[in-house]
Amino acid sequence: MSLWPAPDAQPSGLVERARKEHERRVGAQPAHVASAPATWILAGENVDHFGGATLIGLGGLRASVAVSPRDDHKLRFAASAPGSEPVLATAPLGDPDGADHPLGKRWAGLVHQLIQRQVLSRDTAGLDVTVLSDIPLGAGLGALWAADSAMCLALAAGHGDINDAPFRARLADIAAHAVETYSSLNGLRSRHTAALRATGNGIAVIDYADGSLTEAPHPTREGVRIFSVAETFGEADAGQVEGIATHRAFISAACANFGVHSLRKLPDAIERVVEWVQARHTVGDATAPAPETARAWVHFCEAETLRSMAVARALRSRHTNDLFALVNSPTELRGLNVPAELVALCRERGALAARPAATGTSRAVLALVPRRDADEFARRMAEQFDVVEITPGTTARLEDAPAS
Repeated sequence: MSLWPAPDAQPSGLVERARKEHERRVGAQPAHVASAPATWILAGENVDHFGGATLIGLGGLRASVAVSPRDDHKLRFAASAPGSEPVLATAPLGDPDGADHPLGKRWAGLVHQLIQRQVLSRDTAGLDVTVLSDIPLGAGLGALWAADSAMCLALAAGHGDINDAPFRARLADIAAHAVETYSSLNGLRSRHTAALRATGNGIAVIDYADGSLTEAPHPTREGVRIFSVAETFGEADAGQVEGIATHRAFISAACANFGVHSLRKLPDAIERVVEWVQARHTVGDATAPAPETARAWVHFCEAETLRSMAVARALRSRHTNDLFALVNSPTELRGLNVPAELVALCRERGALAARPAATGTSRAVLALVPRRDADEFARRMAEQFDVVEITPGTTARLEDAPAS
C-alpha cells in the first residue's frame, strides 16, 4: 500500500509527457492537446436524472489527451494511468460497437457523437488519440470522465467559442450522452459538467432541475485537507453500475410518464410515483419495480438533494459543525454496498468527516482531515491502504501552446 504522489507542481509536465508520448507513437506532433481535472463528489450522488443537485470539486490531478488525424477511417487509442495496465484500442470510424476494447467503444462513441452533433467535422477520416493520466482508477476521482472531457476539448479545438459557457455546456451534454450510450462505466453527468465548466475556485453546485452551475466556498477553507483512501487503486469498479443504471432508468421513465423534466417539479412525487407503479402492476406490467422499491428510490433522490443543498448552505455560511455532520450522514441508495468499515476507520484515525467517494462505482472513501493531523493520518492509512491527497484543481483547457 502507498501514499500516492501529488500532481506535478507545473501542470505542463503532464501535458508535455502526453505530447511526447503521442509523437513517439504516431511519429508526428499532435494537432491538438488538452487536459482536464479529476473530480470528487462532496454530496448529491446519483440524483442527476431526478433533477437533483450535486456538489462536486475539481482535483489537482489531471488527464491529458493528444490527437492527430488519420486517413484510413480508423480510430486508434492509447491510454495509460498510474497503477493500471496500458490500453491499446482500435475502432472503425462511425462504428463504436466494432471497437476491440471497452474503452475504445466509449471513446469511439464520443467521437461519433461529436461528429453527429457537428462539433467535429463530418470530413474526419480517422484519428490517433493518446490519453495520459495522473488520476488513479478506483479512487473515486473520475479518471475516465477527465479523459472524456480533455478529449472533447482537443477534438473541438477549432471552435472560436471553446471557452464560452454555452459551448462548454454543450460539450458536457455530448460527453454524458456518449458515455451513457456506449460505456458500461457510466456515472454522474456532473463530472463532465464540472470538469468542463467549473472554475475550481470553490465547489461546483450543479442543479439539474434548472441546469444551473454556481459555486460554494471550498471545504479547505475550514482548515482541512482532503484524501481519497481505498484498499487499492488501479482498477475501475464496475460491480454495481447495473443497479445504478436500473435506478436511473426508472427515474427517467417516471419523469416521462408525468411529463416533467425533473421529479422535483412534481408535487407529492413519492406518493404519485408509487401510485403509478401500483397501476402498472395492476395491468400486469412485469417490468415495474416493487412499490416499496420505487418509494425508496424516489425518497433517496429527495433526501440526497436536500442534503446537497444543506451542505452548500453550510459552506456558504461557514457553519463548520453542520458541514461535517452532513458529510458524515450520507443517504444510501437501496441495494448498493458502501465501504462502511473504511469510512469508520478514517473517522477513528482523525478524519472530521468521511463518506464513500463514489457509491456504486468505487470502493474508495473521501476523508476530510484537520491540517494539523493530515500528515500523520496519511502516513498511518498508507500502511494498509492506497492514499492520494485531493488538492484543488482548475478547469479543463486546451493546451496547444508547447511549453517553452
